Amino acid sequence: MLGGRTIGYFLGGLVVSVSSLAFSLGGSSYGAEYVGNSGCKCHMGKGCYEGEEYKERLHSNTWEKRLKGTPDAENLECLKCHATAVGEKIAEAGKKYLPNVQCEACHGAGSEYKKLKENYQGKGKDAFKEILKKDPIEARKAQYDAGLVVAGINGPATVKEQCLKCHWESKDDKNKCPKTDKVMDYKEYFKKDDHRDNDEIDDVIKKMSPDDKKKWAALLPKDEILNSPLKPKKKE
Repeated sequence: MLGGRTIGYFLGGLVVSVSSLAFSLGGSSYGAEYVGNSGCKCHMGKGCYEGEEYKERLHSNTWEKRLKGTPDAENLECLKCHATAVGEKIAEAGKKYLPNVQCEACHGAGSEYKKLKENYQGKGKDAFKEILKKDPIEARKAQYDAGLVVAGINGPATVKEQCLKCHWESKDDKNKCPKTDKVMDYKEYFKKDDHRDNDEIDDVIKKMSPDDKKKWAALLPKDEILNSPLKPKKKE
């Protein structure tokens, strides 16, 4: 539900012309670089629910569908919502941005928490898997400490606030893209594009005592929509 296997995409593709969330969430403040979706192998691998949901949404190819081959392909005003890491540090030399709304558009530059998963506390590639199984809350804290951002928890106060960086609910909104009159019905779009799934940390949270919830408050959802029922997974 909360992306316990790391880089989830809370809203995988709101079908609006400026359909992206490619704004800086402070990842660079950790000295991190944007690594792109290729660095999110677990989530982008075949069979991962979160990744599969994301791939079905416009966010995953919004640059190709909306900007590629047009005069706006390099327009910064368009790229800030159809691409990722515009004006930020990118690991691949020479890149000015990453096309489409990639994982890090919502979850911050990922180089540091990628390293964490690959070699947790210098103990090798399996060490993080072990701590995730043994103590999911401690594993999540380590990810957040390394720069992972999740709207409604440790990023923007609500998921909606994050969405409204590049979407709008009124045709009169001052931030509306001048090339479309489409508006976002947030609750309906969230239900359609929700790609949370139940994972280790959710099971732990359900069993937490009031004292534990106070102790780990920084890691728990503040936005009530994150406590809404999960969308049923598709049958294989």
